[in-house]
Amino acid sequence: MRKQILTLLAAFISIGAWAQDNMEPFRHFSVGAEVGLHGFGVELAVPVQKHLVLKAGYNWAPAGDLLRTDLVIDTKELREAQEQYSAATSYEFEHKFGDEAIINAGLGMNLNNFKAMINWYPFALGRFYVAGGVYYTPSSKQNAPFLKVSGNTAENDWAALQELNSKALPGQEKELALTIGDENYPVMEKDGCGYMQADFRMDPLKYYLGLGLGRCIPNRTLGLQLEAGAMIYHNSVLYCQDKEVGSITDAAEGLDNDAKEILEYVDKYPVYPQITLRLSFRAL
Repeated sequence: MRKQILTLLAAFISIGAWAQDNMEPFRHFSVGAEVGLHGFGVELAVPVQKHLVLKAGYNWAPAGDLLRTDLVIDTKELREAQEQYSAATSYEFEHKFGDEAIINAGLGMNLNNFKAMINWYPFALGRFYVAGGVYYTPSSKQNAPFLKVSGNTAENDWAALQELNSKALPGQEKELALTIGDENYPVMEKDGCGYMQADFRMDPLKYYLGLGLGRCIPNRTLGLQLEAGAMIYHNSVLYCQDKEVGSITDAAEGLDNDAKEILEYVDKYPVYPQITLRLSFRAL
């Protein structure tokens, strides 16, 4: 065991021994392109001291859903209201409710962030480094949405609601609503159909810590970096239709297993792991 530890230490020392002797603070810089669990990114790196490199950049992920999940709305009372009205007036509804309405929703992540990082090379700007910094998610809301589940009702269900309410007395209109715990979250109209959205929001400012191998400023024209780390977020809150949801556990109960596991993980562990492969181009 002692021999293995000494071998490992020697490997780290030899990694650090490949110093970038020709790099001077603020006189060189590189442009990098990266891909990883956070999507894609670009960055600019500048050495500021013998052991430190300052970086700034932007990350984004392609638009699209990670998976699809069903949101189930109980419509038994709405179906019974249709049946009672038909029995009393002999009116035949063109669009009828079943016992439940299904919203097939997509679950997506917002991974678009500006970033500011510092890489510390403990071995005189060798290959091994420690990375730390912040991510910032631009958002018009108080908290930036990290996860979003959204989808539309079936055309028949929304048409049935409009038809039923056209027969109701003023103030007695019905609504489609998703029930989470003891709270109801009404479906809203969007583009002529019913629309439901839930957001897992957090503070726009997140922290990052990671370890990596590779030079930010390559000795030659191109260089590779491999980095593993984690983005740490805080003050996470779940909203449904812009209304805060009290219990994440209750909200997760109505989801498919994959979506349920993701929501419970994000709530329980405020850490998003990252693995990044980066190609750096020495511009100066």
